[in-house]
Amino acid sequence: MAEVLIAEIRSDGHPRPGQKDRSSANFALGDIPDQARELRWRTDPDSATIRFSVMADIRANYDHPVLSNVASGSRTPIPRERGSLTRRGFYIADPSGAGDSGFIVKVYALLP
Repeated sequence: MAEVLIAEIRSDGHPRPGQKDRSSANFALGDIPDQARELRWRTDPDSATIRFSVMADIRANYDHPVLSNVASGSRTPIPRERGSLTRRGFYIADPSGAGDSGFIVKVYALLP
């Protein structure tokens, strides 16, 4: 199974100041190849203790979780919201296990 890098996001190790959940800037999932059916999430550092959620950035106070309890190496379905959110996007939220230094999330499309 081939992996194609589609996003790389820098996340803080905790929610940003003034934010309830958000720990990263927005990222898009609009460039996923049509034949892909799943995503693989990897963190740097590659640690099973780092876990996070992925939120859809809708508009003020209407954001909602798309994926939760994601860890490095996790495979997930492609969020259904991706087509309508390529401009507004997604963000990393509620991180745990990363400490204060933060981490990088790399998102790969899995191709048959």
